[in-house]
Amino acid sequence: MPRGAARAPQRLPDIAAPAGPRLRISAVTRPMVPVICLPGLLCDGRSCDPLRAELGETGRAMRVAAIPAVDSFEAMAARIGEALPPRAVLVGMSMGSYLALALACRHPAQVAGLVLIGTTAAADSPRAALLRRLSVARAAREGMAALADAVADAVLSPGRRADPALRARIRAMAEATGPAVFAAHQKALAARPDQTGELARIRCPVLVLTGSEDRVTPPEAGRAVARGVARGRFVLLQGAGHLPALEAPVPVARQLAAFLDRLAAEPAP
Repeated sequence: MPRGAARAPQRLPDIAAPAGPRLRISAVTRPMVPVICLPGLLCDGRSCDPLRAELGETGRAMRVAAIPAVDSFEAMAARIGEALPPRAVLVGMSMGSYLALALACRHPAQVAGLVLIGTTAAADSPRAALLRRLSVARAAREGMAALADAVADAVLSPGRRADPALRARIRAMAEATGPAVFAAHQKALAARPDQTGELARIRCPVLVLTGSEDRVTPPEAGRAVARGVARGRFVLLQGAGHLPALEAPVPVARQLAAFLDRLAAEPAP
């Protein structure tokens, strides 16, 4: 292909990925670009720990980026972009996936691939923005532990909603985040731009993972992202909610490792 020529869009079929038995994933021996996780709202590195453990069995490592405590989506993306290495695969979860989309548009030469977990390119509706403001008020009034319990009810699948370990992890991350950072992030997310029109600019490979029980970013939202980018693949994770990396780390790690294998097999840019 001549230098500078645009690649034709590569449309890949949707895939359903059952949360079945563990599969051993063969490690890639050639050097890999860094893998950086961008956590979601009220989350920190603990949301990535189960996935990092599973991925570690393949010999791969994943770093976790700290989401800046600012109330502007543009400022969030700008600060993370300043710290990006020359090439990286971004694994974005919920809020982190919205930021990963923005970074792929702003820094195309540095983003080798995207893995978007629980994602949408749409902006908040007026009702969604209102609910964010109400949640901030509730956190200030009732505390982060009470908010975390409501969040767990919303983001976990019905089959895992009563899981004490998952609920405890969500509560611990929420309390570590604190009401001030939570309020700043909610303000940023409520005003974030619609990125649907920017999807066609993203030329790197993109893997979208969505839980079949995700009520925050339903499967159709993820499918729309995968269809909107040039080289998108959508995978439905059966039985998972909005936090598949916590609920179903084995199938998520399997999909991520396969994505990294495919990326490593591509010609160097």
